[in-house]
Amino acid sequence: MTLLNRIKALFLFISLLYLTFYIPMTLTFYLPQWMELNCDWHNRCETIGSERAKSGIHELSSYFRHQGELDSFLTEKEKTHLKEVRGIFDKMFLVALISLVLIILTYDRRQVARYTLINAAIILALLVVLPFFGTFWRDIFHPLLFDNDLWKNNRNDLSYYIMPREFFKYTVALLIGLCFLINIAISLRLRSKTK
Repeated sequence: MTLLNRIKALFLFISLLYLTFYIPMTLTFYLPQWMELNCDWHNRCETIGSERAKSGIHELSSYFRHQGELDSFLTEKEKTHLKEVRGIFDKMFLVALISLVLIILTYDRRQVARYTLINAAIILALLVVLPFFGTFWRDIFHPLLFDNDLWKNNRNDLSYYIMPREFFKYTVALLIGLCFLINIAISLRLRSKTK
């Protein structure tokens, strides 16, 4: 394999891994249904009332899609943090577009079938964070992404009620499961076409 082919293969592998993770991730924040479902699984939404929680959830989803503002979110600390998060999501969207272009330019059916199996194994290995999610969330994830403590919620923040740590733990579990299934489905589909 030439150096150019190895570079193309690497771009294909990384782009495929990223895109199969990014697509399900968008469903959890750009659409309100996942956050609403989580309200049924934890009791914090009940504390502020389901109508206020639902209104905040829809407002947040719209905000992430650049279709609204954060009028229900009262603290400047929280608004500043959510603006940072939206900036990260915007960058992730650009990386997703670049990944899609790279997949189109470097597509090879046999490699994709093989890489999706490798991706599935890598994604499944991420389940190791779930038993230690609190430590991962507090001591690794947030310090890696943010150079401030604005992400730390308190009872004055709407995020405290609609997105407690359990919400993010369930979200990570969902993303691992969906990403795994997407990669397995792509691999099986391509292998069946090859046969």
